Amino acid sequence: MSETISCRGRRVFFESRMEELPNGNRVRVDRVRFPNSVAILPVDEGNCRVLIIRQYRPSINNWILEAPAGVIDPGETPIEAANRELEEETGFTASRLVRVGEAYVSPGYSTELITLFLAFGLSEGKARPESHEVIKEKVWINLEDIDELIERGEIRDLKTIALVEAAARRCRVPGRTTGG
Repeated sequence: MSETISCRGRRVFFESRMEELPNGNRVRVDRVRFPNSVAILPVDEGNCRVLIIRQYRPSINNWILEAPAGVIDPGETPIEAANRELEEETGFTASRLVRVGEAYVSPGYSTELITLFLAFGLSEGKARPESHEVIKEKVWINLEDIDELIERGEIRDLKTIALVEAAARRCRVPGRTTGG
């Protein structure tokens, strides 16, 4: 019988226990169980620019530029969550969401699987952030400037970097492979 240590937070569950790996070795595994999530990047194709938000993240005690994102509520599909989060955090709705893919956020310790979307055909409305979301501003960024912002450390969020790279390929930004 192996000892299990666990702790529950507002949305996360932490566990640490002994497990046997496929190679037969027994090791202590630390795991954070986190709900699956979505991230959405609004894209203005005509001007080759994207909308990101400057949001306060208490876990890093700092403001960060990032794509709107959030957890998938029980009973919700990823596309329903993406539409909800886009409107809550930016006020925009999209006539078309394109699924870019999905990825584990940090498979070394977390179960969170994030589905990534690009949002097109934008209509602006009023943002309705949740009480725990502190969003200072919405920022339109030209995709030609993305590499410099990433290199300078102004964009440091991996889901956002993945999404702006996908948007840059679709907008045919110089120096990028074209996609569709």
